[in-house]
Amino acid sequence: MSIKGLHVSYGTKEVLRGIDYEVSEREVVAVLGANGSGKSTSLNTISGFVAALAGKVVFDGIDITNMPAHKIYRLGVIQVSQSRDLFPFLTVEHNLRLGGVIRNRAEIEMQLEKVFSYFPRLKERRKQLARTLSGGEQQMVAIGRAVMAKPRLLLLDEPSGGLAPQFINEIGTI
Repeated sequence: MSIKGLHVSYGTKEVLRGIDYEVSEREVVAVLGANGSGKSTSLNTISGFVAALAGKVVFDGIDITNMPAHKIYRLGVIQVSQSRDLFPFLTVEHNLRLGGVIRNRAEIEMQLEKVFSYFPRLKERRKQLARTLSGGEQQMVAIGRAVMAKPRLLLLDEPSGGLAPQFINEIGTI
């Protein structure tokens, strides 16, 4: 994925001004900065949730700049927002399965086991309502749901939020 000359504004407030970066396949990149510096805006623009004023976002040779979010998702660009966006009255397992909606049943079962191998605690809590989980467990579900979609590019906004240190290391293996 490459970003060239990306400009994004919210109304009259310019948030991103000429951002350039590239991410190679299987590369892990962290974007660091102060609160309000545009980290989330960058991810939201890549994912199609926020429009770019100028510049270009290219994924796998396809210009995805200002493409609708659902089309970007179908290309395999999956984002976990810092708000997690879980369905609180569904179980852990149901929340996870929602990430695999465009897969066949066998693939969903394989991905579910993969998620449980990353986060064994979720297997123990698979029948529990998502709203009853701790913040760290909810973060595991959000990341797990993204893994269910078999991402080609996984974008994590504040991925360690609420996670215990031993699970932060697990994120790097995903």
